[in-house]
Amino acid sequence: MREELRQRLATDYHYAVNKMQDSTQLNKKLFYFSILFSEAQRVLNLEWNRDLALIYTVTFYVHTQINAAVQTSGFQALPIDWAIVYDKLTKVSSDLATYFLKTEDNTEELHQILGSFAEIAYVVSGNGSYLHEKGHIKFEPNEPLQLV
Repeated sequence: MREELRQRLATDYHYAVNKMQDSTQLNKKLFYFSILFSEAQRVLNLEWNRDLALIYTVTFYVHTQINAAVQTSGFQALPIDWAIVYDKLTKVSSDLATYFLKTEDNTEELHQILGSFAEIAYVVSGNGSYLHEKGHIKFEPNEPLQLV
């Protein structure tokens, strides 16, 4: 990916993360998170990149899952601490922003970050929430999810 596009992503992703950190309203955090997939799509229009297409797909899916969980059942129905979900979402978003500050691609690091996003989406699903409630998935904001 061209350096100016990497910088564009890093700048916009850090903007989103800063707004997510500053916001006290959970719905605004999710709004600012949407910058990740929106900006990925805009950059894809300038230069095709398979990894960026994967970033778009995963972050769009995470947004959709969280939004669906909130819209259909509200925050009360799932036995999840939503503040931790959004803290983890902010942390992983920050990891992605920092990834684009680096000058070289590291597929393994990127896949770890995307895996963390996928875990967030899974924990807010019915089955993921069930596994969390039973203690089979440990969900901490600054650590990867762990199966017990």
